[in-house]
Amino acid sequence: MTRPRRNPIPYLALLLVLAVGIGGGYALAASKTKTITVCADKKTGILHLHNRGKCRRTQTRVTWNQLGPQGPQGVQGQPGTPAVSIWANVTNAGALFGGQGVSVQHVSAGTYEVTITAAACAHGSNAPVVTVADTNPPGGQLAGAFPVAWYQSTGINQQFMVFTGVVVSGSFTPTDHTFTVMDTCM
Repeated sequence: MTRPRRNPIPYLALLLVLAVGIGGGYALAASKTKTITVCADKKTGILHLHNRGKCRRTQTRVTWNQLGPQGPQGVQGQPGTPAVSIWANVTNAGALFGGQGVSVQHVSAGTYEVTITAAACAHGSNAPVVTVADTNPPGGQLAGAFPVAWYQSTGINQQFMVFTGVVVSGSFTPTDHTFTVMDTCM
């Protein structure tokens, strides 16, 4: 029993259309002309790209620009994140060794009173970022000890407390440490 032989022409035509479409897309993107011209089949609406730009009687020529006219100006975007308004590098004794818009007073072991002095921050609220700078384990501490730092509001605008210390075996001990403080004064 013989199988009926299938006509390969539709398959070849499909393969040809795909090859022309893929290659034609690249050619259109790389071309120097300002327009794209294709032929649309009047019955099916399928688009055909012809190298010579001539369409058959059963097709309609369609042309459009690669680049359209300039559109209207878009809506203004949201303002970006503000830059850091204040910052300070503070020694373990409470002295500033770099920074702007901050004063620091060493109150006791591991306790510092920080006051924001920048005029631009006078009406803002504070959400400072505090980082402790020390080796791990901190100098003079056993292995497993690590330095920590955090801040606490004093209830007074532009003023907060910074606490530094060491955690060893789950217990906190206040100790003086070099730290950095930053705030955007939002």
